[in-house]
Amino acid sequence: MPAAKTLYQGRTFDSTAPADLLRNAEFQDCTFQGCRWVALRVQNCSFLDCRFTRCQLSAVTFSFCLMRDARMDRCEFRNIAWGGLTGRSAVAQPFASLEGCNFLYSDFSGLALAGFDFSRCQFRECVFDQCKLGGASFRGVSLGRSGFTRCDLRKADFRGAEGYAIALADNQLKDARFSFPEVVNLLEGTGIRIE
Repeated sequence: MPAAKTLYQGRTFDSTAPADLLRNAEFQDCTFQGCRWVALRVQNCSFLDCRFTRCQLSAVTFSFCLMRDARMDRCEFRNIAWGGLTGRSAVAQPFASLEGCNFLYSDFSGLALAGFDFSRCQFRECVFDQCKLGGASFRGVSLGRSGFTRCDLRKADFRGAEGYAIALADNQLKDARFSFPEVVNLLEGTGIRIE
């Protein structure tokens, strides 16, 4: 039986969070500002309708955690496996909005983010595997060698995006939108030579 969660409602947390705060806790409508979480294990926590502003999370592991409708503003996330969040249905998405966030070496595997707007973020060497991203917008995004495998990308918008690696055979791409010249990268790995 899981431990009872400590409830924090409408609170503001700043600076470095003590590790024990991030175990067996439920945060509702809380604000995390200027937080620096480095090499932490966040266990059995819920983040419901919370806001993260100017936070830096690096090598944070989410274990048996739920995040719903989080608003992220000017945050940097390095080496985060977001797939450790439970409750990955298309109805309860982990993020409500992402504004000016940078994702470096992060793993979004298994998340349902259909229709989500990533257009105000930057990515570098991130992994999107088995994600539901139908109708998502990556319009104008620098994806810095981020890869998409076994994803539903139907009706996704990649116009003006650059640096993506999308395997044609592994992803569902019907009605996805791309722009020239980056769309030529979709042919990489097919053996076709373009001159």
